[in-house]
Amino acid sequence: MNRRKGHPSEPVADGMGGIKPVVMVPDDNARTYAETTAPAQIDGDSPALHSTEEMRRLATPWSVAIAKAKLLASCQLPPGVILDPACGSGTQLAALCTTLQRPGLGVELSGAIAPLAAVNLERCEDSSGGDWSATSRVMWGDGTAAAAIIQAYHKHIDQNPNIALLHVDPARPNDAQQHTLNEMEPRLDELLTSWAPFLSKNPALILDVSPRLLDTQRLEIETIVSSIWGALPMTWQWLTQGRGRIDRLSLWVGAASGTSPSRLVRLTKTGEIHTIEGVSKSLNAQSSTVQIGDHLVIADPCLIASGLGETWKSLFANEGGRWDTVLGRRPIFINPKPPFLVQDELNSQKGSRMIVESMIQSTGEVVATIQILDEESISDITRIAANTGIHSLKLRCSLDPDLQPKLQSKIDREMRAYTPTGSTRSGFIAETSSSHVICKEYD
Repeated sequence: MNRRKGHPSEPVADGMGGIKPVVMVPDDNARTYAETTAPAQIDGDSPALHSTEEMRRLATPWSVAIAKAKLLASCQLPPGVILDPACGSGTQLAALCTTLQRPGLGVELSGAIAPLAAVNLERCEDSSGGDWSATSRVMWGDGTAAAAIIQAYHKHIDQNPNIALLHVDPARPNDAQQHTLNEMEPRLDELLTSWAPFLSKNPALILDVSPRLLDTQRLEIETIVSSIWGALPMTWQWLTQGRGRIDRLSLWVGAASGTSPSRLVRLTKTGEIHTIEGVSKSLNAQSSTVQIGDHLVIADPCLIASGLGETWKSLFANEGGRWDTVLGRRPIFINPKPPFLVQDELNSQKGSRMIVESMIQSTGEVVATIQILDEESISDITRIAANTGIHSLKLRCSLDPDLQPKLQSKIDREMRAYTPTGSTRSGFIAETSSSHVICKEYD
């Protein structure tokens, strides 16, 4: 076997059938190995980090890692180090250490990846201008072997710091739509049981899991935590970067938990973080005929997935508002008044309005109903839209993938034939429970 500098070739037995932890020192050999194996690359605002193409595909993006760290900064964590017992390339651990200015302890089972994590942690410390790396370490070993890891760590730094936070993002089966908890590596029950003696009675935990987990599986995870530590405050966090999908799901426990059992986080392209907290509730659609003059909102489906649709609604809607549809990629909310006007009346805080807006895909006033949406009806639809002061019209409804571009192309051509008169706005076609409607967007 060819041995590469900075890269241990094989694990060392601990005499008990396990792997003896090895400290990965980010020396010149490790840096050379990292640069040769996976040249450092910058991802957005991230420092230059080492990771292979496969690792980048699976790793948490730097922007998401930093957002998570910023949310954690408001928590009252106990003194100590940040632990990631399955740290991979170390991206999330480095983001936590950089933001919280705390030392980190990472453990990685792969001897090929552990040196990269050690070098990445050093790189982030250098770029952040902090001094938290003096007692930060990355170990090559089994993250579930807590006693061996702690013993080796304390011996290497000649100190005995406590664990302030345990963060873990277990590996999951590739390309699996669903999986069992037993398929996660490391298994949460084994991992948490192993580390429990080294954590406080009110530990701070963040457990990243698949956004596709079933409700029953989330309850299983809560049961695992409760069986070890008893009743602890817990917050399920759904994080979305837009596009109508949940990008990350995690359970925040103990000192890391939020003020409510559920939290939806919207991370914008510019790095702004908007949060909605509350109690998850199932939504029931109240289907009825949508009237001209109603105000329609196509909401982010993440509101439905997180169960926080009613909490979001309470920020802006009056008693007459209702959910028309709650299924699919375009949940529809109908309100008698424009959402922002009502919101301004009820809550003038700028932050609340930004939260409301961050969860809206499209919104406008209903100006016409459509009984039939096909190629033959496009001429009538565009004429009606133009007569109401709409100069461009987009399809915001579910259609056959082959039909949608044909209809949109014809709409665009026909709308260009009309000369705008007076005030013109953009518009869209949405599908309610009773019909398709034309909506005029607000100024």
